Amino acid sequence: MNSQDAFEAIRSEIQRIRPGCRLLAVSKGQTPDKIRALYERGQREFGENYLQELEVKAAALADLTDLHWVFIGQLQSNKIQRIVAVADEIQTAASEKHLRYIDRWARDAGKARYPVFLEVNAGQEGTKAGVEPTGVPALAELAGAMTGISLLGVMAIPPADIRDELYVLSGTPPPKLFLSLRLLADAVGMGKLSLGMSADYRTALAAGTDCVRIGRSLFGERVD
Repeated sequence: MNSQDAFEAIRSEIQRIRPGCRLLAVSKGQTPDKIRALYERGQREFGENYLQELEVKAAALADLTDLHWVFIGQLQSNKIQRIVAVADEIQTAASEKHLRYIDRWARDAGKARYPVFLEVNAGQEGTKAGVEPTGVPALAELAGAMTGISLLGVMAIPPADIRDELYVLSGTPPPKLFLSLRLLADAVGMGKLSLGMSADYRTALAAGTDCVRIGRSLFGERVD
C-alpha cells in the first residue's frame, strides 16, 4: 500500500471508529514535498518535534495558509517564544514554567487563547518527559487562570509495549492505563485526549481518544 492509499485507509478507519477524532500527521523527518502531497489529499494538521525543522518547513509551505502546525516535541523554555510564533498549538506543556512562558508569549504575539495540552508521563518512565498524573490537576488549575492559554486537555506517549495486536486486534479491551487517561482528560480544560500513534492508535480510539498522532503509517520510514 502506498502512502496515499494508507492515508485514505487510516483516515476512514479513524472516522468509522471514532467520528470527529483529529488525525495529526507527524511529519518529523519528512520533506516539505511529502507534507504538501498529504495536504493536497485533505490533511491539514501536522505535528513537528523540533523547532528548527518546523521553522524551515513552515517557511517552505507558507503558501498553505490553512495548514495547522502542532508542536509535539519536548519543550525548552528558551525556545517557547519561537515555537509559539510559528506553531498553532503545543501538546507538550509539562510544567508551571512552560505554561507561564506560553501564556506570556501567546499574549505578546496576539495569539491569546493559544491551544495547549498538558503532557502526561502516563507510564512514569524515566526516559520520557511529562508531568505525573497526580500533578495534572494543579497544572490544569494554573492554566485555567491564564488569559493567554486555552487548555484543551492531556496528551500522553504510553509505554511501547502497548500495541494494537495485543489489544483491539486480538479482541482484548484497551488497557487500564488508556482508560485512566480518558478519565483524567475528562477533568482537564476542554476534556480532550491526545493519545495513540502508529502502533497503538486503534486501541486509543477504542479508549475514546480525541486526537491520534500518526507518522510512520502515513509517510513510511523517516528520512533522518
